[in-house]
Amino acid sequence: MDLVPRLSGRHPAPLPDTRPRNVLSPRHRCTPVNEQRAAWEDAYAGRDPVWKGPPPGGLELVPGGRVLELGCGNGKTLAALARSAETVGLDIARNALRACSPGPALVQGDATRLPFADRSFDAVVAFHVLGHLAERERTEAVSEALRVLRPGGRLVVREFSVRDMRCGRGAEVEPMTFLRGTGIATHYFTAAELRALLGELEEEVLREEVTAKRYGPGTQRAELVGAFRRRDGH
Repeated sequence: MDLVPRLSGRHPAPLPDTRPRNVLSPRHRCTPVNEQRAAWEDAYAGRDPVWKGPPPGGLELVPGGRVLELGCGNGKTLAALARSAETVGLDIARNALRACSPGPALVQGDATRLPFADRSFDAVVAFHVLGHLAERERTEAVSEALRVLRPGGRLVVREFSVRDMRCGRGAEVEPMTFLRGTGIATHYFTAAELRALLGELEEEVLREEVTAKRYGPGTQRAELVGAFRRRDGH
């Protein structure tokens, strides 16, 4: 785990990214979230769970109270959250919600247009949600999360970083956003980009977690994990 420091002053220009990319023509763009719904429905239609294993790190950053998880999927993280908080799970795919265990409230909906009242939640959790949205949609989703957070509430995020082993694979539909054969686009963030996206909130922590994989030399999963607080006067 690496804390990601803020940078100031002059720094050397980054080395060029020489990885080969399959870049689409300018007329293509990242598929909006509602147009990806069919791909997500297909992903959750099979018997094999989309998300396996234990819940990811970052849950210790989530306070108690009333918690909304965006993109809850098959409920792996949601179930862990429900042990210590009143939880609501939202996902765009009905098949994902059907795969969730009984308990938490479940809502089918779009992260860019949340069906909740202002200041409804003490925390919003978005693990690998923003990275599946188009650039414009990411801004909309953050605005919606900010709207439903109570003053002092916390937004906890987890997204793939540019150091992840899958970054650069597939067709580049927006800068650093790649569409693979599943029909689902994934964006890979730098720490500076994630900070800028969440600039209306107060950063409490941002770290990068890198996990070596056994697929071959140098293969690794790299994720940015952060907690950002809604300012009391917002």
